[in-house]
Parts: sequence; structure tokens; C-alpha cells
Amino acid sequence: MGNFTAESTERAEKKQHYFFFSFFLCVSVPLWFTRPRATMLAMKIALGSDHAGFELKEKIKQKLSAQGVAVDDRGTDSTASCDYPDFARAVAEEVAAHGADLGILVCSTGIGMSIAANKVPGIRAAKVDTEFEAERSREHNDANVLALGASVIDEDAAFAIVDKWLATSFAGGRHERRVEKITAIEREDEEQAAKA
Repeated sequence: MGNFTAESTERAEKKQHYFFFSFFLCVSVPLWFTRPRATMLAMKIALGSDHAGFELKEKIKQKLSAQGVAVDDRGTDSTASCDYPDFARAVAEEVAAHGADLGILVCSTGIGMSIAANKVPGIRAAKVDTEFEAERSREHNDANVLALGASVIDEDAAFAIVDKWLATSFAGGRHERRVEKITAIEREDEEQAAKA
């Protein structure tokens, strides 16, 4: 009788443990999968393009808006010829001033936009053509502006790159030390300019 009672108690305890473990999985696993999206929903993204990147920028804006992401479109607003540095600067300055969490720029190749944006202190703009580069630019370089080339990648690739970029966090650690050295270069340049 004593053995039977002990076995019954042991089985009951195992069932109880199984129940709590199952409950934990049911509650926590969905949260793990929705966490990147929840983070994206809390973001505000500044968008900008020149005439060559206008159509892709508009499609990216529609996609982000449909996902519930706040978007601030800094132009351009048509395919009429314009100068990319104006829009790169508008987006970069908004990000640097913390008016937006991150920025996305689109021109023909992404090169001109990235060069112009990187002239604004505090900006780490990455010209990206692949999901791998998107992930690394966030994870290792803490890039806060993404530059895309409308003549280099198609719409589907751009969407995949944007999703990967927004869902990736900065890894910190040894990478933080390296990013701080980039910031130190900016400070030194600013100090030298102030003395001139």
C-alpha cells in the first residue's frame, strides 16, 4: 500500500511538472517569435530618397506603414530630378537628433546617399546590397542609417534587407569598443574644427 501511494504521488508530481513546463512553452515561445516585430512597432523610421530612389522608397514606406511602423517621409515626393545630399542630410539629422530611431535612404546605387549621410556627426550609414550585410551592419557596426540602391537590388530584395536590418540589434561587446573609436574620430574632428 505504501509503495502504491508513493508511486501515485510521484506520478502526480511528474504530471504537475509537465503541466507547468507545457504552460511555460505555450506562453513564452510565441513571445520569442513576436519580439522583433514588437520592437519594430515601437520604432520611428525616417525615410528619404532622390528621384532615382523615389518609387522604391514609396514601396518601402507602404510596407512599413502596413506593418504599423511609424514613418517620417523626408522626401523627395516625385521622380523629378533632384539632389540626393539634401534628403540624405534631412534623414541623417533627424536620426542624429533622436527624432527618429533609424533612417532608410534610397538613390540609384545607395553610394551617394551613404557618403552624404555619413557627413552628419553621429551617423553610421551603411550601403547594403544583401541580407548578410544588413545583419552585420546592425550587429557589428550599429548602423543607424540604411542606404539602398534602386538600380542595384529589386523590390523583393529591398524588402528582405529592410526586414533583416530592422529586426537585428547591436551585439555590443567587442563591437562596442570599435564603434566608440569611430565616435572618437568624429569628436577629434569637431575639436580640431573648433580650434581652427
